[in-house]
Amino acid sequence: MLTRTRGVVLGLAGLSLAACGAVHPGSAAVVDGTTISMRTLDRTATAYCTLTASTARQQGITTVSNADVRRQAIVGLVSLRVARDLAAKEDVAVSASDYELTASQREQLASAFPGSDGDDLAEAIEDSQEVSAIAVALAEKRSNQQATTENEAQFAELGQNEILKAFADSDVSFAPRFGLAPDGTQRSATGSISVTPVDLEAPVDEELPSALRCS
Repeated sequence: MLTRTRGVVLGLAGLSLAACGAVHPGSAAVVDGTTISMRTLDRTATAYCTLTASTARQQGITTVSNADVRRQAIVGLVSLRVARDLAAKEDVAVSASDYELTASQREQLASAFPGSDGDDLAEAIEDSQEVSAIAVALAEKRSNQQATTENEAQFAELGQNEILKAFADSDVSFAPRFGLAPDGTQRSATGSISVTPVDLEAPVDEELPSALRCS
């Protein structure tokens, strides 16, 4: 379960956003007037760092870009907001059981990442799974068919395309520090950090306390 959900978290980076407008001080992003605070991003990014660094080590990768992880985190948070708004507009509802971790899975998470904030890790995974659940539900409504084990991946892709279309109609703005162009692509170079030790030279990383850097 954990292996699959980690992939969901990392996969959110593939979503591209249309952005315009301005971001208020202290905000990581603004979605149709709703602010995502830098504090919320910091918590989410810390969870992403933990999950990403672990996955990287399993794959023999020794360098993880903290700046990239923070961009993935803010994209993930914006994705969740846009998906929820679209679900409400389309009168599509998903059950909490479709995306929330069970008590057993939370225990596995705490065991896999001792010393990390288990609640933040679980929330990051659940947010990602909620986006996926909404995507499937949207596809079911569009096709008037029920997703099955065999076609769930196809339904998820169809639903994600609907969410991507919603990005184009949303007023999304990112804080300049993330180096994201209006289309969600990277427009400025940033440093990367090693899983160990931490590289303090990364432009975005150096603004953060050590507790908020990938490690």
